[in-house]
Amino acid sequence: MFELTELQEAVRSTAREFAQSMLAPRVNEIEHAEKFPQDLIDAMAELGLMGVPYGEEYGGLEAGLLAEAICIEELAKVSPSAAKLLTVCYLPMDAIALFGTPEQKKKYLPDMCAGKDIGSLAFTESGTGSDPKQLTTTAKRRDGKIYINGVKRFISNAAHEGTIVVVARDAGEDTCTAYLVKKFCKGYSISTPWEKIGFHGSHVYDVFLDDVEVEEADILGGEKEGFGLLLGTTAIGKLAFAAVFAGAAEGAYDLTRKYIMEKMHRGTSISKFPTVQLRTSAIAANTLSMKLMLYRAAEDAERLTGDMRRVQAATALAKGYIADLSNQTIQMCVNSFGAYGGMEEYNIERYLRDSVIFPNIEGNADVQRLISGGYILKKDASLIED
Repeated sequence: MFELTELQEAVRSTAREFAQSMLAPRVNEIEHAEKFPQDLIDAMAELGLMGVPYGEEYGGLEAGLLAEAICIEELAKVSPSAAKLLTVCYLPMDAIALFGTPEQKKKYLPDMCAGKDIGSLAFTESGTGSDPKQLTTTAKRRDGKIYINGVKRFISNAAHEGTIVVVARDAGEDTCTAYLVKKFCKGYSISTPWEKIGFHGSHVYDVFLDDVEVEEADILGGEKEGFGLLLGTTAIGKLAFAAVFAGAAEGAYDLTRKYIMEKMHRGTSISKFPTVQLRTSAIAANTLSMKLMLYRAAEDAERLTGDMRRVQAATALAKGYIADLSNQTIQMCVNSFGAYGGMEEYNIERYLRDSVIFPNIEGNADVQRLISGGYILKKDASLIED
């Protein structure tokens, strides 16, 4: 069903080689680093992985969304944290590629594709993760300038130099606008990283914006059009995060199969035990179904670019399904190790820690089902049909 092009195969091969040769030996370092190692970001950029779906004129590979999903999937097999970092880099790049002016694209995308600008997207606040009308961060015009004030929560890549897309409520309005802001400009500061159960190599911060000054040229996607920008950007972002989750499950499956093939009990490989075979078959079926749904959603997102609502529904359907199933499948993998599943030495517990949060990042899984279900029941054709 999914016959990859030569370029897509090249992206997969490059990402797989990078993951195996450069990420795998440094997983423990990544997990305990104060900030994701810059030399690994530089290596990803040099290999073209920072710009997989973006235009060649900006230094990207112009390989499309399926290639992007495959790239992230390959990284996540080895290090979900590295895959998440790349995914978050893609979020502001998607926003600029979809909604930026020609001047904004030329200004920002080349450095982002080259790994010189590590981007972030700042929408979430302590009181909202899905509803723009609950935003308390505001942008207000004063003396011919625009000033942003507020606090953003759980912002990835916030400690890396680069560009952050900030979504702020228009003062006195129920609308919001997105702005391109340079991190660590006057008025920008961050908290210490949040201590969390998983993704230890990809930190999240509160971002404090105290009279951050922006200009008209920094508005992304048009004034009062922030909600539309979010819909379009997160539609693609959900696909990327689904690739992280699917890749993590496949990485856990690979570890589990290796353990089962090598583990002996009374002189017999446990792979011969029927209960082990039954569980492993279920793990394999789940892993394959996630991969197929991910690839189908990526193809839909590329094929249906003119219908962003359908793209959003397709990626929401995939994200909600894969987030929950990945978490469940990785738990099954851990159980396959018995008591060893909880030991750091066997690495499988790291995937479980990461997977705990899968259903609640880049949109709650239940909210994703509401998005896709609402679309399906309002249209003549379901997402299953072409």
